[in-house]
Amino acid sequence: MDEASKPSASRLGRTYRLARLATDASARVALGMAKKAVGSEEEARPRSLEEHRRIARRAVEILGGMKGLAMKAGQIVSYVDDWIPEDVRPAYAELLPTLQAKAPKVPLADMLNVFIDEVGEPPDEVFRSFDEEPIAAASIGQVYRAELPDGRPVAVKIQYPGIDEVIRSDLKNLGLLETVLRASTMGRFDVKQSLEDIKLKIGEELDYRREAANQRRFAEIYADHPRIVVPRVYDEYSHARVLTTELLGGRSYYEFIAASDQEEKNRTAETLYEFVFGSFHRHGIFNADPHPGNYVFLGDARVGFLDFGCVQEFPLEVPGNFRRLVQLLWAGRVDEVREGLPAALGYPGEASEEEKDFFLDYVGYLWRPILEDRSFTYDEAFVKEIFSNTKRGVKLSAKLTLTKGMPDTERRGLALLNRLQFGFVSILAGLRATSNWHRLIRDYFAYHTENQDGGGPPPPPLIAPEGEARGEEPA
Repeated sequence: MDEASKPSASRLGRTYRLARLATDASARVALGMAKKAVGSEEEARPRSLEEHRRIARRAVEILGGMKGLAMKAGQIVSYVDDWIPEDVRPAYAELLPTLQAKAPKVPLADMLNVFIDEVGEPPDEVFRSFDEEPIAAASIGQVYRAELPDGRPVAVKIQYPGIDEVIRSDLKNLGLLETVLRASTMGRFDVKQSLEDIKLKIGEELDYRREAANQRRFAEIYADHPRIVVPRVYDEYSHARVLTTELLGGRSYYEFIAASDQEEKNRTAETLYEFVFGSFHRHGIFNADPHPGNYVFLGDARVGFLDFGCVQEFPLEVPGNFRRLVQLLWAGRVDEVREGLPAALGYPGEASEEEKDFFLDYVGYLWRPILEDRSFTYDEAFVKEIFSNTKRGVKLSAKLTLTKGMPDTERRGLALLNRLQFGFVSILAGLRATSNWHRLIRDYFAYHTENQDGGGPPPPPLIAPEGEARGEEPA
């Protein structure tokens, strides 16, 4: 069985593979730099590009084959690509997206053993039909197309055999995994904090019954929404390691980008925005895994949302605090925002003046699309600037941790929210999404201000019933 098949749970074996990848990545980067030093720019660039192609190819092979925490971390790096220097970005753009939906497959026989252990029967005795070739491979499971006895098409997600042991091994290897990703990203991505965030949540993803409950909740919230589609969960065909849901047919993120004009991309981006920020501000919940493989584009600005294993929930006071801070910025009361941000972000104790300045500068840029009543385009330059500010925050965070300890553990999910926003901004930038985002949420914020006692009618959706975004400007 090769490296790209059944995930090994042996810590020694996984440590060896990570160490080999770290050494290989670092060595190839160094080799490219050496070639550049002794040759001309014209000669160095193609050779450097080829070296980076080899790094990317090796990362996909090893991280994808290892599954678990290693693959999850690789997926994050694969869609937040602004850490990659422009001169070698094509090497990674060609290969890393395969970690999002087409990672190396585990043999069918191994997956069927898990199914039989959970269900008690093989798939061909449970379903009318069951395709042997997986349609998607995720960090802890593989997805197959099947039909219920009545003919309805479904997606059957089966957990990888021994993935719980794999994840325990990866958690012990966090330091080495950090080295691998830091080498692969040339030190330009905050992998340490991202791995800590993933560590806190990935254990919950091992129980598909929890994911099913999360998905049912989102499906209930958006049951009558004109653009947001959450696949139905079939409980009678779902178990702790097998999850059966409605199968959605549509385009992938990259297929959608290639096939759609800008107007359709803009309208669809508003649907994505509604799901992400509407869920947080209305219900205090969000799906903390916004990589492109979790979206199915259904046409006419409709989007299907997949994979609810990593869902974070907050008391409603948390989105309420952010809402009030945005409204204060709209009113020009910047000093009040500066004083209120540290507590809203869950940081412990009294923030220093340096910390307050950084928080204000950071959210001021992150929230720039909604601060003014005008159209705004999410693009690569915007993401790069956020990334640059984030690197400043990494240094400040290290200083804070050493002097005050980690942020409030009850609000550690705020770090995941930050990851969500950064990853989601990258997805919107891939679409070059343009809208008046300020108008899109202004009416919703006003509703909460007028109904603070909770006794008013339910808040309106950001997307109006007829399917047009409330934030759209008149033609």
